[in-house]
Amino acid sequence: MWVHVNSWDRCEECWLSYKRGIQHPNSLSCYKVGIPISSLKVSLDEFVEEVKRRGYVAKYGLFPFPVSLALKGVFILYFTSREEMEKAMGELRDLVKEPSFKERIFFNAFVNVDWEGGFNYRRGCPEFDRKFGDWRKWTNVESR
Repeated sequence: MWVHVNSWDRCEECWLSYKRGIQHPNSLSCYKVGIPISSLKVSLDEFVEEVKRRGYVAKYGLFPFPVSLALKGVFILYFTSREEMEKAMGELRDLVKEPSFKERIFFNAFVNVDWEGGFNYRRGCPEFDRKFGDWRKWTNVESR
């Protein structure tokens, strides 16, 4: 289902730790930006090319029925610091519009995100919140 753009080699070790009930340090320096596909002001192909040109790491997926009733799909960008994440959102701002109310409700309910314009963001994977508490309260660290 997922199409990867560039490579992100931090997930496997982090996910394995999660399954053992341990919060891996990678999750503390993992910032994810989500963009509903329907919020792109350009075609998906054009957006992918822009992400590649800028050297960002990302993945995207188009969702099947019945999820597609609420959300066509999502584009996720990965960063190792809040500063990198905020810089990228600024650089991509002109390519993204505000999501629909329905999409905001979906992400808020199922992914536990904060919003800045048409971008939603969080730290770590949504599943981690159940084991390690709300991501907003995690220790602040930057990648080494």
